[in-house]
Amino acid sequence: MTYGPNASVIDGKYYRTLVLINDQLFVGGKAQLFSVDTADLTMLDYVSIPTTVAQTCDYCNNYIRVIHPLLNSSVLLECGTNSKHPYCQQRSIGNLSDVESRFSLSTSESIVPFTHNQNSSGWFLTEDLDLFVGTKLELVAGSLARPAIVKSMLQNDSSQNVVGIEVQLKTKNDASVLSNNGPPHPEFVGDPINYNGHVYFFFREIATEFVNERVVYSRVAVVCQNDTGGRAFSNVLLDTNLATFTKTRLTCFIQGDEPYHYNEIQDIYQSPHDINVIFAVFATRAPGLASSAVCAYRMDDIELLFKESKFTHQESDGMLWTSVNMDPTDPRLVMCPDTSGFSDVEFVAILGNGQILYTADANNLHYENPITSTPSNPLLVIDGERFSQIVVDENVFSSTDVMFIGTENGTVLKAYLNGDRSEARVVEEISLNTNDHVKTPVLTMLLSDSAQAVFVGTDHGIYKIPFQHCQDYATCQSCLDARDPYCSWKNEECVHSGDGLQALEDNCARKMCPDFNADSELMVKTRPSNLFRSLNITNQPLNMYLVAQADVKENLLVVDDEIRCPPCASLPYTEHRSISSSQEFLMLLINGSSTENMNCSCSIVLATECVTKTINFTITADNSPRLNLAAEYMDVLSKYDNDISKYEQKLNKWIQKKYCMQDELNSCERCL
Repeated sequence: MTYGPNASVIDGKYYRTLVLINDQLFVGGKAQLFSVDTADLTMLDYVSIPTTVAQTCDYCNNYIRVIHPLLNSSVLLECGTNSKHPYCQQRSIGNLSDVESRFSLSTSESIVPFTHNQNSSGWFLTEDLDLFVGTKLELVAGSLARPAIVKSMLQNDSSQNVVGIEVQLKTKNDASVLSNNGPPHPEFVGDPINYNGHVYFFFREIATEFVNERVVYSRVAVVCQNDTGGRAFSNVLLDTNLATFTKTRLTCFIQGDEPYHYNEIQDIYQSPHDINVIFAVFATRAPGLASSAVCAYRMDDIELLFKESKFTHQESDGMLWTSVNMDPTDPRLVMCPDTSGFSDVEFVAILGNGQILYTADANNLHYENPITSTPSNPLLVIDGERFSQIVVDENVFSSTDVMFIGTENGTVLKAYLNGDRSEARVVEEISLNTNDHVKTPVLTMLLSDSAQAVFVGTDHGIYKIPFQHCQDYATCQSCLDARDPYCSWKNEECVHSGDGLQALEDNCARKMCPDFNADSELMVKTRPSNLFRSLNITNQPLNMYLVAQADVKENLLVVDDEIRCPPCASLPYTEHRSISSSQEFLMLLINGSSTENMNCSCSIVLATECVTKTINFTITADNSPRLNLAAEYMDVLSKYDNDISKYEQKLNKWIQKKYCMQDELNSCERCL
């Protein structure tokens, strides 16, 4: 992992805007814009952009929230909050100090964020310079207001410099469109998605159709690119309102008698290889228990849903929402009809009966297949974490999709789905909490195929996380144990290749390594001795010991919880365990005393995840006559037997203490 930028500009912070242009990473922060080399995050260009307004509010400064390359151009559009007086200006990509135009935006209606932490969607700019964005459109009494999806147009001068942004159409300020009954208020995530002449937005909001309590739903909404608005002088939808808006619920849940829903979408990622595939991360709301999930969807499924699902509506306040039997318009709005001639009666029907679909779109486990599948469990669920961002490197060796997931705890998880998709495996968790910064939430992520890395933005710095670091695995066993889809063992080294030794689905893949040593995997330190049981001594004590050692993660156990001694009965034993930071010790105290009058061939089968060992010993029946000695000789013999027993006990305690000291246990008492 590489951390940046360099120390000379570390005071900038709030690196929430990252854009890749011409293999350079452009970063927007607090009062600064700069570009860095994607190889090592060294600074290439830098410009300071302080606020031009007196700082009289909390977090007043100029936070760069938009960096957007203009179509077929060598310039970018940079927009900042400017102490809640947003602006945009055009800069040269090759020389950030070269400002070609600057213009202010209305403080009463702006598609540029007003504040450093305003949650807006990305921008989708068409070839006709139409601009679609989901945002909070207004600032009322210093607070964000009026959630809206907006269609705007960039205004150019004769030199094709951008000199303004004109808001043309916006969703109607109505609870049936975007619920503003918060908190929480609607929050847009990710970038708008252009698909078959439509623009799709992903967001979360209070569900108006949930009557009994305030519940947040995740949503996907659609508007037509060629939406021309309602009708001039209409009492319902004006020609300044988007008229083709429709939305539905997006679900991500664990199935069961009482399904557990992850209702709050945090981010989306559209596959660049198959534009139908959408990955999304969800998280529970703080301060409740933290839990997160990853789900996947297909745009063709979503498109079909908007074309065919029934709508839902509420007959009157307080009543349950039910399905609508007849579409409010024919054709549907998603078919992009000319709405400029609709009557107010039709507009009323649209707002009342044609805004929300009855059917939700659910997680698609086999998201790569162009078929509508039944709902399934999430691709990945993790408790104790709140996911915030996701990017996906697709079709890694063996057609594996690798997910990089940012969290609010300042970590990035690297995970992939196993072959049958029954579970997702987390390969590693990468902490960004460097330089004494604690819990630096991941705020933005970018994936770069050319750099073979993920770039991460936080309020404290930017980071480069390579897709792989196979070279760090020095042995075949460590290489295969990592179960990293990028890595395989080839020519005596761990390499970024799919041609070498690799077994992602095998927990014991390391057994294939030439240096695999079963004896070091499961070590038996003390074995039971072969003993004689005298048939002429009642209740003769026969105590045996076994001590074994293995790595903690290997789950050392006695197979079937039994010590077999055919043809005799199984032997009882007492089990003691001691665990250090990396090793586990298993000690068995075996009671060989019994009334058996035959020879016994005993075996103990020990097992770890990958190794099984059998320890054999015998108990031979001794039918020789009992010694008839004088009492004083019997006392001497009894004392000798007792001394031997004490010696054996002290020896075993010494052995256990030695193992404790070798493995630096926190307390050796646990071994004794």
